[in-house]
Amino acid sequence: MRVIGVTGGIASGKSTVTDILKKRFSYIVIDADQLARQAVERGSPGLIKIAAVFGQEVIKENGELNRSLLGEMIANDEQARKKLNAIVHPVIKKLYDSQIAFYKKSGIPTVFYDCPLLFETNLQNCVDETILVVSDKEIRINRIMKRDKLTREQATKRIEMQMSDEDKINLADTIIENNGSLDDLLISSDLF
Repeated sequence: MRVIGVTGGIASGKSTVTDILKKRFSYIVIDADQLARQAVERGSPGLIKIAAVFGQEVIKENGELNRSLLGEMIANDEQARKKLNAIVHPVIKKLYDSQIAFYKKSGIPTVFYDCPLLFETNLQNCVDETILVVSDKEIRINRIMKRDKLTREQATKRIEMQMSDEDKINLADTIIENNGSLDDLLISSDLF
C-alpha cells in the first residue's frame, strides 16, 4: 500500500486538496486533525495528561477540552507548545498506525494522510511520498482574516508560528501552488 502525506501551512488550501481527493476521486484520507481530536476526547488518557500539565481550567464543565483556552496558552509560549505536542503526538501516531494497518489489511492500494505538521513532527518518514500545498503569504493572511475573523497581526502570527514554506519545499516530493480559485487549482495541479 502506498501512503501519500499531504501537508501545507495554515490557509494554504491543504484541506481543499484533500477534499478533492475524497469527494472527486473517492480516495481514503486519514485526517491528522481528526486523530488529534480523538486523542483528547472526554476522559481519554491524552486529555487527562493535558489537564495535569496545563491545569484543570483547560477542561470545560462538560469534560471536553477547552481548545480556545489551550490555544491561547500555547500561542505565545514555545515551551508550552512543545509540552502539548509531546503529549498528543504519540497518541496521534498510535491512532495513525492503527488506521494504516486496517487499510493495508483491507487491500486498499493508496491512502492519503492529511497532516498539517507532517514535516515539523518528522512524519514524512511514515509516508511513501509527500505533497506540499503552498500559497503566497499575503493570500494566506487574507484567507485567515476572513475565515477566522482575526486581525492582520494575528493572522501573520499564526503563519509565522509554523515552519516556513521554503523549508518545507526542500522536504516535499510534489508541490501544489494554490494562489487562485478552485478551478485554477484543478487546472494547475498534476495531481488531479
